[in-house]
Amino acid sequence: MTPCLTHLIEAHFGSASVRAPVDFRVLLPSDWDRGESLPLVLHLHGAMSSSASLELARPLYDELWRRGELPRAVVACPSTPTAGGFYLDWPDAAWETLIAHEFPEHVAKIFGPFKATALIGASMGGYGALKVAFAAPERFDAVAAVSPAVFPGEEPRQVPARNIPSVLGELHAAMAGGAGDAAAYAANSVYGRLRANADAIRAARLPILIDCGAADEFLLNEGADYLHGVLLELDIAHIYRLVEGAGHVGPAADRRTLEAIRFIGTALTAG
Repeated sequence: MTPCLTHLIEAHFGSASVRAPVDFRVLLPSDWDRGESLPLVLHLHGAMSSSASLELARPLYDELWRRGELPRAVVACPSTPTAGGFYLDWPDAAWETLIAHEFPEHVAKIFGPFKATALIGASMGGYGALKVAFAAPERFDAVAAVSPAVFPGEEPRQVPARNIPSVLGELHAAMAGGAGDAAAYAANSVYGRLRANADAIRAARLPILIDCGAADEFLLNEGADYLHGVLLELDIAHIYRLVEGAGHVGPAADRRTLEAIRFIGTALTAG
């Protein structure tokens, strides 16, 4: 058996942003030295998941480290809830603030300081990664979103009912404050962040990857295609991959995640 090149740590900390303990996992190079300054990769999990998703992705990170296609880095993933979370700031629990600021600051106190920061996320995590990166593009060195939970429309009423089943409908409603508030929706949407910060995103030359399966069971491919169109409209450089025959999960999922991590690795190496 090929030995792991990473060391996995499970821990928790008391979060002021969400007023509760938050579990998290961290991957480190097995020979990490406390005096070493590395980049940070924030790995955001999808709906109905937890920081355990980083443990599942560990073989992919190991493989790319072994190939030299991902630089030595600290990879960290906090557990966030789906309902009442969604990487949104709620009145009693600011989950976006947690992932954008408090959690990376906490991890930096233990394993930092970091010389660069990148974001990668899948599904709900892809939505969170894009939203956070587009809000402050100067802070990040790359963002990769696999099957991001984005919709084909920029206002609540523009999104067809077929694109917001089940938990996606809950996210859609929560983005609008539960009351169809267009201003709240824009503030919480990837498109709203894109349009508000387009100049800053272009100036930062933020490397952006959008990857989605063309046969996504939740029709997230339609949202990804819409996002691709908005990025083109705003003349923001990005890579868009629509993978024929691929669904939201399935046989291609690991390969696509591997490619997204490789994209992050290339950006961090170039930076």
